Parts: sequence; C-alpha cells; structure tokens
Amino acid sequence: MILKIYSPEGLVFNKEVKIVSFRTVDGDMGVLDKRAPIIGKLEVSKLVAKDENNEYVYMLEDGFVHCDGKNVIIITEAMKSPDEVDPHKFMGG
Repeated sequence: MILKIYSPEGLVFNKEVKIVSFRTVDGDMGVLDKRAPIIGKLEVSKLVAKDENNEYVYMLEDGFVHCDGKNVIIITEAMKSPDEVDPHKFMGG
C-alpha cells in the first residue's frame, strides 16, 4: 500500500509500505494492505511505518487519516522526526 503524508508544506512522505501504525481519538491502530476503508481523527502521537527493509518513525501533530485499502493518506499540521521534537512545544506540554 502507499502511505502519503501531507502537511502545510505539501506532500512530505510518499512511499510503499507494508504496515502503518498511529493513534486515533479512538485508540491505537495498525493498517495493513487491503484494510477496509476508514476515516479517522488522529491524536498527537508517533507514527511508525515499515517496508521490506526500513522503519520510518515520525511524530504527528494530530490530523486526519483516510484509508481505502490501497492507500493511506494522512493530513497533519506538522510531521517531525523524533529527534527534532521539543516535547514541551510539539506535544502541547
């Protein structure tokens, strides 16, 4: 499946992945290929995506997710790598 992440800067991530995990307002969720369609509200949290050889970890500043079974599209206010995050600013602390 293709994971696309959009922020105010535009398309910031676009790769084929095997699994994506994140947190919605209803709890943690993992998405595999051919998942039933969903639309959800994301919480401020960590996103982990894996392909055959790599793991991608980012912090998301809430947003929305749409999955249609082939694509996972995330729209977020901000996406940072964990080492770029000041938890007092990014996580609202």
